[in-house]
Amino acid sequence: MDYRYFLAVFDSGSLAAAGERLHIAPSAVSRQIALLEESIGVPLFERRPRGMEPTAAGSALAHHARRVSLEEQALLSELRGGDYHGARVIRLVSTEGLSRYFLPHVLIQHYQQSPAFQYVLEVMSPFECAEKVKRGDADVGLTFSTEPTEGVEILYSSRSAIRAIMRAGHPLSTLKQLPLRSLVPFPLALTPKGTTQRQLFDLVCEMEGLAFNHVMTCNYSGAIHEFVRHTDTIALGGAISQRLNDSNDLISVPLSNPRFSDRTIQVLTMPKRTLPASLQLFIETLIGCLKAVN
Repeated sequence: MDYRYFLAVFDSGSLAAAGERLHIAPSAVSRQIALLEESIGVPLFERRPRGMEPTAAGSALAHHARRVSLEEQALLSELRGGDYHGARVIRLVSTEGLSRYFLPHVLIQHYQQSPAFQYVLEVMSPFECAEKVKRGDADVGLTFSTEPTEGVEILYSSRSAIRAIMRAGHPLSTLKQLPLRSLVPFPLALTPKGTTQRQLFDLVCEMEGLAFNHVMTCNYSGAIHEFVRHTDTIALGGAISQRLNDSNDLISVPLSNPRFSDRTIQVLTMPKRTLPASLQLFIETLIGCLKAVN
């Protein structure tokens, strides 16, 4: 069954936008939707003045249609022996902290084993990662999360405690563990509100009645780490977000409040999707690297 017209309307929210995407008249799209609804026997959309609103049946069919499309592509790739470009592309989405050092390390390891592959990596928020995986626009998602992610299959999850990151030689760098209160005399560089790191930091600050001097807020860990590297400023982050080499210019120290361990790294895929063997092997490499780091 051809779901192109249905998914175009589902994604765009209107017949006109779907027609523009497909380069056909909106009336032709409407006829295709009507034929599909007639063949299935249930309405897939509610026609509203502002566009097409999916019914519960429409939402369920959208998930099925995306999964079928991906599995069909995988089957064709096997039938063709992997001799076309799409068979060698792995589409990844990741949050920024995991994409800076850790994920390139995984890609290098996989590429050295399977040099025919190509990787498409997009960096975005955990919510956006999950949405991309749900829609089938990404094969694998790698995110930080403080709660189970709904609407996706979590293939692997492991704790990734938030630690204090500082330059080597910092006055607190020799301690084995730090209460959050010990950071009060020092300026902080933090990620924006809404990130998993900031959510837990703000929660613990409220619990312990603490206030800090925030000298820098940035959504890019590279800029934060460079600032911290040359000052007494302290940042927060997981050990996995630091360089995976012998560089010791930055160190991380565990924080004593157990709430800082209420964060996990999650590997996400589309629910019920039958993954092609090549993608399963990549995910095995990814999970193996996560286990090694942890």
